[in-house]
Amino acid sequence: MTRLGGRTGSGQGGRRTGSTGSTGWSGWSGWSARRRLLLGAAVLAALAAALGADVLAHGLVSRLDEPAKELGERLRSRELTPVVRLLSDLGTTPYRAVLALLASVPLALRWASWLPVAYAALVVGLAPAVSASTKRLVGRPRPPAAEALEHPLDPSFPSGHATASAALATGLAVLAVVALRSAWARVAAVSAAGAFALVVGLTRVYLGAHWLTDVLAGWCTGAAVALALAAAVRPWLRGRPDVNTP
Repeated sequence: MTRLGGRTGSGQGGRRTGSTGSTGWSGWSGWSARRRLLLGAAVLAALAAALGADVLAHGLVSRLDEPAKELGERLRSRELTPVVRLLSDLGTTPYRAVLALLASVPLALRWASWLPVAYAALVVGLAPAVSASTKRLVGRPRPPAAEALEHPLDPSFPSGHATASAALATGLAVLAVVALRSAWARVAAVSAAGAFALVVGLTRVYLGAHWLTDVLAGWCTGAAVALALAAAVRPWLRGRPDVNTP
């Protein structure tokens, strides 16, 4: 990947690019960070697959779907529904693309590399494709249309909104852990990203567009996609220029 600022190394403009320094990855020991990311992605993908098998077999976890649907219906109100619709829209591509750019472009300029933008673009673009492919494979019907506030036409499993929002949230969390020096700041950023994915996913159950297990599988699938992509660009994540160090 071409650096924005030209040459790299320890002698150009006081910048140092080869050390993890105080980034969020520096404390990891044993396995490399790339292997840990891949392991996390594999575990999450296995969980999504297990949920898919449970759904197809009408297993134990899928028994939660009907109670969750009924709870969502009981919570509906004239005042709450417009807010839920707005929050649900945050999981659509235009909003996710804006959020990804707002997070990645400043880092690209700060680190003199387009890799943060490339990573964010891959996260935004690939997660929906994985979700759509899985939907066609599983072919699960949506919740009853008569009781739903939204009526998508594609299959239900996994939730595309949950997949895409979890992928973006995980990707932003990865960038935050690498970029931020303060442990408290990292915790705050990761918590905010997780809350974003949680809220978007739950809106889909409230609106009757998805079963709960669709959302659970979407969260696992999206996070797995983002972690796998982070592992693919780990050579960049391993080093962060520190412009404040002479």
